[in-house]
Amino acid sequence: MNQTYSTRYTLLERAKSQSDAKAWEELIGFYRRYIYVIIRSQGVNEDDTEDVLQQVLVELWKYLPGYNYDPKKAKFRSWVATVTRNQVISFIRRQQSHAKKLDKAQQESQESYLNSINTPEVEEIATKEWELFLSNTALDNVAKHFSPKALEAFELFAKGFKANDISKQLDVKADSIYKYISRIKVKLVEEIQNLKRELDF
Repeated sequence: MNQTYSTRYTLLERAKSQSDAKAWEELIGFYRRYIYVIIRSQGVNEDDTEDVLQQVLVELWKYLPGYNYDPKKAKFRSWVATVTRNQVISFIRRQQSHAKKLDKAQQESQESYLNSINTPEVEEIATKEWELFLSNTALDNVAKHFSPKALEAFELFAKGFKANDISKQLDVKADSIYKYISRIKVKLVEEIQNLKRELDF
């Protein structure tokens, strides 16, 4: 196994013992951005997101020892997404109880929103964010293999620019642009597959 991708399952088992602080920090370090994006996608404003994230981490720490990993039922990241969803709902309910001056219409609006947050939607959001997370991580990992010019060309290509336009903008021959894009795409696909094999458990 490539040591670049330490097995997250092994890391999970170490973190579950609650006696390995380093394993816990590494596990959470990996999922923190994923959790953050899910919270934001549920309508929590930026100022409150960190508070909700901290509460999610508390809940994960509390229940992790009793978590039984069964890949036939659900991935670990699905459990993380469910815990996150529940904490978002708890946060909104706490806001309701503290906002005593809310009129009936506002209360009904918030209650309607709470009822609209359902597990399938959260799972769909979580899956999309996970794919994006893997893609961004893969790009970060392969960047060291390419020149800044090649990476800039690929970034422009990803934004929808045509190779000829990129060639003019970067003052690089079109043939070189095609080679940059092709090589990075091959490396990126390979890296995403590696990440999926080793991290998506």
